[in-house]
Amino acid sequence: MPESETSAWSPPDSLSFEHAEIVFKENFAQFRHLNEQMNRIPPFAVTLTGGFWYISVVADYGDALPVNLEQLARFSLMLFSSICNFMLVFISIRIRDVMSEYLASVQRFEGIWWPKRVKSLPWFRNYSMITMYAVLILAAGLMSLVGGFVLFWPSDLAPLWVGLIATPIVLAVLIGLAYATTTWLTRPNATVTNDAGSAPT
Repeated sequence: MPESETSAWSPPDSLSFEHAEIVFKENFAQFRHLNEQMNRIPPFAVTLTGGFWYISVVADYGDALPVNLEQLARFSLMLFSSICNFMLVFISIRIRDVMSEYLASVQRFEGIWWPKRVKSLPWFRNYSMITMYAVLILAAGLMSLVGGFVLFWPSDLAPLWVGLIATPIVLAVLIGLAYATTTWLTRPNATVTNDAGSAPT
């Protein structure tokens, strides 16, 4: 190997090659697992949306529910489909964020052998694929939301303006509760000592 190539690459500072190789393999395995998770999100979104739309639009409930409650049930399913799609966008972006950290570590190890990206279109760059996924999933979420109000809002129970006002309020409350719950679960825990007086391991 030419001297210039040798000097252009080295394992991470202060680590032996064997240690760096193990870290590289573990990071790459985790990166590949995250990539698989992210690639499952679009087909999951299609399956979820199609299922809810089928139950809401096509399925015949018969005489199981009164007409107004049946409309409310169909609307609720469409609304839930919309919420799921919006959340899947956030999930996919979060997975991509974590992937970028592992990608940086893998790229650092590979050095000059890291493949160069070729842009077939000028707007292809970091997060371009996940952006296209997100646009499609957001479109499905918006269609579910609009379709729920247009097709199934139970006007016999409440006027449409009530739903247009109440729905974002309920969603805001749910998001606030979810954020408060995660904040509480990840709060710094006070050091707990065991009977011997030492901190637990």
